[in-house]
Amino acid sequence: MIKYKLRCKSIYCSKENEFEAWFQNIESYEKQKKLGLLSCPTCGGEDVIKLLTTPNLNKLSNGALDNNKQQNNLDVSKKTQDLQQKLDLKNITTFLRTLKKEVQKNSTYVGNEFVKQARSMNQGKIKEKPIHGHGTQKDIEELQEEGINVLNIPWVADDH
Repeated sequence: MIKYKLRCKSIYCSKENEFEAWFQNIESYEKQKKLGLLSCPTCGGEDVIKLLTTPNLNKLSNGALDNNKQQNNLDVSKKTQDLQQKLDLKNITTFLRTLKKEVQKNSTYVGNEFVKQARSMNQGKIKEKPIHGHGTQKDIEELQEEGINVLNIPWVADDH
């Protein structure tokens, strides 16, 4: 495993944030960078660069080497799980952003009038059309109980 010091160069970071990240090798770093999997833990920006680093060499006895190897195996396993969770989260976030764009493109934003307009369409008072807006969880559940087909979608922030 290699520990690199990284720096965020995003305009959204209040300062050039430095942080550390572990990689299996340089190819692993480059692949994650190319796929956009590296992001600043402060602002979420993907404008991350690798800083110059120096090797960290330790002399260990055989017993210490075995203990260190076991600890490294645990660390690698944990970091692999963390990366998998991050990949899953990135995939979910990407999906939700895509869904949000489709909803915005193919429906009318009605804001806080969403619940009222959904009921009015269901009752035939106004013409049916695709809409999106805001409603409390209670309001959404009431609409669903009334047989009105609505969906509560997590509205994720746009990517920088």
